[in-house]
Amino acid sequence: MQELVFIGKVEKGAGIATSLGCPTANVSIEQGGIIPGLGIYTGMTEFEGKNYPSLIVITDGRTGARLRLEVHLIDQHFDNLEGRTLEVHVYDKLRDSVPWESDAKIQVMFAEDLRQARAWFAEHPDKQ
Repeated sequence: MQELVFIGKVEKGAGIATSLGCPTANVSIEQGGIIPGLGIYTGMTEFEGKNYPSLIVITDGRTGARLRLEVHLIDQHFDNLEGRTLEVHVYDKLRDSVPWESDAKIQVMFAEDLRQARAWFAEHPDKQ
């Protein structure tokens, strides 16, 4: 897949991912550009001049509303990114999105996605 770059401001989310132990920054996607399919991707997020390996969910949310990125900065924690601008580079797709069945299933899937993303970055050190 060709690397795609999105620049956007972090919007307030519902806090669902954070409550499940996988905090994400919610970045809206402008319509009209090239958008890869919904799913889970590896990527890199640039914030305040630093690059962070990231696990990225391209989603339309539970409601099927507008598209957005849910960006998890791997092994990083920021208290509040709301209103801050992030540059998100989307690399490779790990898997397709699946319907939300339960919080417990999402937590298990997130742990596996994170394991796969860490393995991907170990194989691609030039992408960090």
